[in-house]
Amino acid sequence: MKQRKFGRTGLSVSELCLGALHFGWLNDAASSFNLLDTFRELGGNFIQTSTVASTSNFATHSEQTLGAWLRQNASARQQCVLSTRMVFPGPSQAPGVPLDRLVREQCELSLRRLGVSHLDLLVCQWSDSFKPHGGSMRPIDELLTGLESLTRAGKIRYAGTAGFPPWRFVETLGRTDRLRGCRFESCQQKFSLLEQDESHTDMRDIAHDYRIAMLAESPLAGGFLTGKYGSSVGLHVSPRAKTLAARYANARGFSAISALERVGQALNATPAQVALAWVLSHRNVTSAIIGCNHSGHIHTSVTATELELGETHLRQLNNALKHLIR
Repeated sequence: MKQRKFGRTGLSVSELCLGALHFGWLNDAASSFNLLDTFRELGGNFIQTSTVASTSNFATHSEQTLGAWLRQNASARQQCVLSTRMVFPGPSQAPGVPLDRLVREQCELSLRRLGVSHLDLLVCQWSDSFKPHGGSMRPIDELLTGLESLTRAGKIRYAGTAGFPPWRFVETLGRTDRLRGCRFESCQQKFSLLEQDESHTDMRDIAHDYRIAMLAESPLAGGFLTGKYGSSVGLHVSPRAKTLAARYANARGFSAISALERVGQALNATPAQVALAWVLSHRNVTSAIIGCNHSGHIHTSVTATELELGETHLRQLNNALKHLIR
């Protein structure tokens, strides 16, 4: 697997980042370890764990499981770029506690669960904490101050964002200059053939101008672009499938799948591989975050990184959605 430069940091990361969100609950320890072993064997070095879960009962499972694997693989820590994604409680959930203190406390807990001395990247998730609500919001300056403190203490190397609006991301860059603090070196947002709005275009330009690494989250649109559904049949069998149906099971979504299938037939590739190759064809994308249920998914995803889409293929994919309203 090839590697790409991580913004201006000097780090190099694999084109695919293994998302470990489901480790320890949807993927048990054994299957999680197998995924990590396979990813590493195929040249992957970028792993993102998370404390962001759909239920608080599983919020720490991802880090605990990855930590157990790291303890069994002593050399892996030095060879991997380790990231974790965090969301911080708002003033109503932690009244009176400054955000810089919460950032430090949560990072220290993550380090203990992972059993490591530092994170290569701490990703801060956008949340209501940073939105004005009844006159109460978390000051961005407190977040930046907390991150700077962690950097100086050697507990994180770099910080990044996930889901930040472009205007807010640029605001943090200006505030960092004034505070002489820790700058965000990466931005993470949903990006796929079905998720390519103005926000991505704006962030792409920001990333270019400020040498920011861009991480593509959900490059297969939550799994919809695998093409395994084919039609609305099968999209109503689980809560997750119903969510996909509500968002993508429309003329636009199925037009995208048809285009992926046509290109896939020409290249002897699956719709999922073509969809992933399309994301990676955007050179502003540093790495695409993939979630896998078994090692076979990793093998097919790595194959997608070797897939070369010609101008005709790219035109087919891009034109598939032009005449349709989002």
